[in-house]
Amino acid sequence: MKEMKHIMKYEGYSIQNRLDDILDKISKYGIKSLTELEKEFLDSYSIGKESESHDKVSKKESELVFEDDFGRFKFEYKNKVDHASEIEYYGTLYVPDLVWEDGKRINGSIEGKIVYYKNNGQATLYFEKDGYDVFDFAGGLEYELDTFIDSIIIELLEKLL
Repeated sequence: MKEMKHIMKYEGYSIQNRLDDILDKISKYGIKSLTELEKEFLDSYSIGKESESHDKVSKKESELVFEDDFGRFKFEYKNKVDHASEIEYYGTLYVPDLVWEDGKRINGSIEGKIVYYKNNGQATLYFEKDGYDVFDFAGGLEYELDTFIDSIIIELLEKLL
C-alpha cells in the first residue's frame, strides 16, 4: 500500500525545481490554484529570500501535500472539521484531466473533501467539477485513487491533522 510520497520532499529538490513546478502549475491550473506557501515562495524572490522560503515551504509541504509515486494523483490538504462520527479533510485533489474525443478538456484540479467515518474506517470522496465526479476523471484508475486516498487518511490520522 505504500505507493505515496510527500511531494517535493526528495533530496536534491532545488529552488529552480520548485519555481519550475509552480510555474507549470500556474500554466495548467491558473494562478488561483496556488497554495499560500507557493505564493509566499514566489513573493520571496522580490526580497532575495528564496532560499529561506524554499526551506520553509519544503518542511510544510512534507506535512500537507501528498502525491502518489507515479504522479497521477496529488492532494493538497487545507484543513479539517472533526465531528463526533466523522472527520472532513478539505483540500484540492489533482487527478488526470477529463478529455473527450473532440478535444474538450476539463482540468483535473478539484476542490472538495474526504470524509472519514470513524465508526467503520471508511471514506467517501466529495470532489466534483462541472457536474463530473472525481471518479469520472480517474479513467480506469479508480482502484489506484482509492488506495491513494486510504494512504492519505492513514497519514493524516497519524499526524492528528
